[in-house]
Amino acid sequence: MSSNKSAKPKFHQIISLALASLTIIFLVFYGSLPVSYDYEVGSIATQDIYAPRTFADTYATEREAVRARDTVADIFVRSDKQAQVSIDRIDDFFDLAEQARTNMTQARGTTSPMSPAEAASQVTLNVEQTMNVKIKSEDILVFFEMSNPTFTYIREKTTTLAELIMLGDVNEHLLESKIDEQISSFCESSPSYEKFADAMRIVLSSILEPNTIYDEKATEDSANNAYMTALNDPIMIDKGTKLVESGAIIDEHVYSNLVELELIRDSSFNVVIFLRVTVYVLIISASAAVYLNIERKKLQVEMPVFYMLLITFLITVAASVYLSSLSTLLCIVIFFASVCATYIGTQNSIILSVVNLLLIWPMYGFDPEMFFINLIGIILCSIFAGRSDRIINNAALIFFPTIATIATSIAFNFLHGNTRTEYLNSLIYTFVSCIASLVAAVGLSPIYELVSNAASPVKLITLSQPGQHLMKRLFLEASGTYHHSMMVATLADAAAEAIGADTLLCKVAAYYHDIGKLEHPEFFTENQHGGENPHDKLTVMESVGIITKHPEDGVKLAKRERLPNAIIKIIDEHHGTTYPSYFYRKAVEDAKARGLEPPDVNNFRYRGHIPSSRESAIVMIADTCEAAVRSMKTTDVQSAEQLIRVLIKDKIDQDQLINSGLNFDDIEKIVIAFRQVYAGVFHERIKYPE
Repeated sequence: MSSNKSAKPKFHQIISLALASLTIIFLVFYGSLPVSYDYEVGSIATQDIYAPRTFADTYATEREAVRARDTVADIFVRSDKQAQVSIDRIDDFFDLAEQARTNMTQARGTTSPMSPAEAASQVTLNVEQTMNVKIKSEDILVFFEMSNPTFTYIREKTTTLAELIMLGDVNEHLLESKIDEQISSFCESSPSYEKFADAMRIVLSSILEPNTIYDEKATEDSANNAYMTALNDPIMIDKGTKLVESGAIIDEHVYSNLVELELIRDSSFNVVIFLRVTVYVLIISASAAVYLNIERKKLQVEMPVFYMLLITFLITVAASVYLSSLSTLLCIVIFFASVCATYIGTQNSIILSVVNLLLIWPMYGFDPEMFFINLIGIILCSIFAGRSDRIINNAALIFFPTIATIATSIAFNFLHGNTRTEYLNSLIYTFVSCIASLVAAVGLSPIYELVSNAASPVKLITLSQPGQHLMKRLFLEASGTYHHSMMVATLADAAAEAIGADTLLCKVAAYYHDIGKLEHPEFFTENQHGGENPHDKLTVMESVGIITKHPEDGVKLAKRERLPNAIIKIIDEHHGTTYPSYFYRKAVEDAKARGLEPPDVNNFRYRGHIPSSRESAIVMIADTCEAAVRSMKTTDVQSAEQLIRVLIKDKIDQDQLINSGLNFDDIEKIVIAFRQVYAGVFHERIKYPE
């Protein structure tokens, strides 16, 4: 029944799409290039320059990183060896002092005794020679005036204090405070020896040295870490920040920022930006191609409509190159959404318009407000423009999307807490963009219809009015065909709604599917009201020629009246390649009566094409079923359903539906829809008294 094999895109369509993608890449590339300036370091700025986007100030960041690296404090680590050397030096001092005390005692037994002052001077000299430490003799005189037990006690305490001081990390800044701290503690614990505290402090201050040493590697690592930390936390400049005022000198810092933002004019081709744009466009195009490939069975677009939508798509992108330089809110993507929804429906319009919006977004600096407002506009516009069940007033099409986008603008600015000026600018540009886009779409719709000759909802609704020229002719010249067409339209409408096909197209195409009978209306039984049958005067083949020619005549008449191509195709396909069985059987009987071979059935076939869409197949089935039910004078639903199933099976057996896109589930839904229609037609009416 339904062939899963679908027609591949035509070669020229593929070429057109490829060329369009290439065109879009260059348009987006040039539209994304920022305004450039011919400045050098030392130039005078002729105008204010603002940051077109948020960026990292590499110049200031590098300067801050260098400052952080150079201001890192030197790192010192405790050295046990250094601490022990200081403690040992304290012991050495007291060894010298003890030796001097001994010499002083021994000297007293001689004729020339050594005084405490002389002993203190001797120790001072020895300490300077051995330790390179200068201590005044009067500062240590007390060590030679005390008793031996006291000296021993003071020596032990001083050494202990030195050990306590050297336990921690002591640099040159902490040494004195640590000594004072320990001396104060000694005075509190041993108040009777407090008079020796100053001497002990002098010894400790003079001999002890910091026990930390400079760690070059740790200091270097810390400096590098501070440098990298600053680089990894760059100084950011917000979008819209004034980089330089008019009349100011372009210094190295400003020049660096202009280069970073690619605002310095360069005669060479910017390969980096081009590659970015190419990848971006190709990703979006590939996503759109996947969607179109999936929907290709449902999305059957005539070539004029295809090229019309493609050109409109490119116009939107090209216009954005200029409009984006004026404001990030001047955009006409809603124009494309309106045109697209009119010809290929709401869903397809939303998807393709979002693709259009994504493609032009780089030219607007990926502004979130622009994207948000236009996304809402696309959705509302597609919903209104894509309605096919009733006429949407043009004023409503313009009014409601405009109100929605303005409300979106207000909401966005409110959430971001923007200023009154930003509110006003946003509202003005949003209003202008939406109104201009929709007015252009409505105003150009007659030109689009003329060029594309497509079955837009507005066009179909116009053609469905009884006052249309061909409808009047059909009613007056072939009233039977007119009423037959009305019933076919009712059946087709119900079936299309049941399977999700285009109900409006099916209904209107059914109105016009038999307009070819206007050439010879009297040769069709529904238009014969008694009297002679003109076929009685013709041979079978002459009758077959007239009957099977009405699709061709209908196509010619439809083209002359400029009916949409979709309707013309259904007129051509509504009989497919079947044959009028009545005349074929009559020809077979005549041949048999003459003793001849049965005639070739191919000579009796309609010269049209088999249905290529669900809508065309629905009209074919509805036409066949309505004619058969009327001809068989069926009056009950069960008999009508049985006849419908037989007729559809006959179409399947003749391979009339293999390219229609219908499946068995669709066929069952169509049968049920027809049954419901005939249930209404055959319902019993109240019998009025005579």
